[in-house]
Amino acid sequence: MSESTARRHGLEPFLASAESAAQARVEIRVVSNRGFLNLRLDQGDGAAVKDTTQVLGQPLPLASNTCTAGDHRVYWLGPDEWLIETGADRAARLVSELSEALARYHAALNDVSGGHVALCVSGIDARTVLAKGCTLDLHPREFGPGQCARTGLAKAVVVLAAIDDAPTCTVIVGRSFSDYLCRWLAHAARPHGVHFSMVRET
Repeated sequence: MSESTARRHGLEPFLASAESAAQARVEIRVVSNRGFLNLRLDQGDGAAVKDTTQVLGQPLPLASNTCTAGDHRVYWLGPDEWLIETGADRAARLVSELSEALARYHAALNDVSGGHVALCVSGIDARTVLAKGCTLDLHPREFGPGQCARTGLAKAVVVLAAIDDAPTCTVIVGRSFSDYLCRWLAHAARPHGVHFSMVRET
């Protein structure tokens, strides 16, 4: 992964032409400067989980379809797989630290930053818009803060996570599908009023 790939999301042309409503009930922010690591690990190995938690400085989510937040965001993808979202500036160091900590375990760690783009979807009608293209039950009682899922949204496979009750949701999509998904979201959210912007997280 090149440094420029980690910092740029490739959606600059879309954002330059996207129309935003004056009264928006849905806010869609393209998040730049993000790094992503894919971790494979036997969660039954208590020592490996402990050492991973120590490096991350926060719990590794072990319950299905949950995520944890701290210095990083960690999404449960399966019984032995997680996606770690962090700042692009910290990704390389985190890879080094985790690789060293997990060297004696049966584990795999890959930097997949170049293949992912993060979107933040919020606003009073955010769940309604997402539900137009997702088969998950997105009612707050069923999909609340701290929950996540790898699922389909329109024709893209995404990691969808509920961050807070605002509601705010994170959508992590493959870079090659990101332009398509943003255009789909723009169309789906148009009746509700939508505003697009970019935010840089560290």
